Amino acid sequence: MLAIALFALAVRLLIREAHQITWDEFVRGLTGVPASQIVIAAFLIALNYGLLIAYDILALRYVARSLPLRRIALVSIAGFSLGNNLGTLLAAAPIRFRFYSQWGLPAGQIVALISVVGLTFWSGWWFLGGLVLIWVPIQLPPDVTLPFATQTLGVVLISLAILYSLVCFLWRKPWPIGELHLRPPRPGLMFVQASVAAVDLLISATALYLVLPGDSVVPFAQVLAAYLVAIGVAMMTQVPGGLGVLEVILLTLLKGTVGDTVLASVLIFRVLYYWLPLLAGMIALVGYEIFSGAVAAREASGILIDPESGVEAGRMSGSGDTADLPDERVSPGRSDSPDDRDSDDSDSGGLGDQEILLPEFQDDRKPADG
Repeated sequence: MLAIALFALAVRLLIREAHQITWDEFVRGLTGVPASQIVIAAFLIALNYGLLIAYDILALRYVARSLPLRRIALVSIAGFSLGNNLGTLLAAAPIRFRFYSQWGLPAGQIVALISVVGLTFWSGWWFLGGLVLIWVPIQLPPDVTLPFATQTLGVVLISLAILYSLVCFLWRKPWPIGELHLRPPRPGLMFVQASVAAVDLLISATALYLVLPGDSVVPFAQVLAAYLVAIGVAMMTQVPGGLGVLEVILLTLLKGTVGDTVLASVLIFRVLYYWLPLLAGMIALVGYEIFSGAVAAREASGILIDPESGVEAGRMSGSGDTADLPDERVSPGRSDSPDDRDSDDSDSGGLGDQEILLPEFQDDRKPADG
C-alpha cells in the first residue's frame, strides 16, 4: 500500500512538472541528443547488465555453491531485467528462487543468496553515495526543502558504509534469523561487493549523462549525485522500476542546470536501461522455457539428450538400457560438467535441515567452522 501511495504521489508531481514544459521543449530534448551518444549509452547499459552477473556470483560464493556461468547469467539477467521494472518482491526474488531451487539449492541458501545480492547494491550505494554527496552536495531548488542538507545525507551514508565495514572486520558470530544463522561477509567479499556495486552505479550514471541534450552544460559529478539520490529513493520506496519516482527526482534536481529538456533525457534513459532489457529478459525466459519443454518432451519419448547442450545422446531401448551411451550418461538428469558436480556436493556450506550456518568468505568450497 505504501508503494502504491508513493507511486501515486510521484505521478502527480511528475504531471505537475510536465505541464510546465512545452511540447517544443520536449521534442528538442528528444532530438537534441546525438545519435552517437545514444549508441554509446546503449553499449554501456549492455555492459552494465553483464556486470550485474557478478552480484549472483558473489552471492553464490558466500553460500559456497558453484554453478555453470551460463546458468548464473540466465538467472541474473532475467532477475535484474524483470526486477528493475516489476520490483524485487514481484519478479527478482521469485525468479531466483525458482531457478536456484530447480538447480539444487535449498530454500535457506536461496534466502541468504537473495539477501547478499541486495546487500551488495546497498554497500556500493553507501560508499559511493556518501563520497559523492560529501564532495558534490546538490543544490536543491528553492521550492524544495529538506530537514537536512544533501551533504548531511552523504555523511549518513558514509557512516553506514564504515559501520558495515567494521561489522565485516570485527563481528564473526552468526546472527540467528529464524532457522538461518548468518555471518557477515569476510572483508574481502565486502570490498568486492562495494566495488562491483559502485562500478555498476557509475556506468548507469554515465549512460544517463550521455543522453542529456548536447547543448547542456552540467558537470558529470552533479548528474552522478542526482542519480544516486534518485536511484536510492526509488529502491527504498519499492515502487516497481521506480516509475515516476526516478523521473520526478531527476527532473527536480537537474532542471535548474540542464533545463526542462531533461524530462526527455530521462525518458530515453528509461527506455534504454529499463524497457529494452525487460524485453530481452522476457525473450530469454521464454526461450529457456521452450527449450526446457522440448528437452522434457524428447526425454519422455525415449530420446536421451544432454539437458545443457540439447544434443541427442542416445535412445532408450525397450529394456530400459541405453544404446551407444557411455555409462556415466545413463542418468538424464546428471551432467558431466565439473561445475554441476560441485553444485550437487554435500559440502555446500554446512547447511542442515534445522540449523543453517552460512560460511565466511575464505575459500570456494570449505564452509567456515561453527
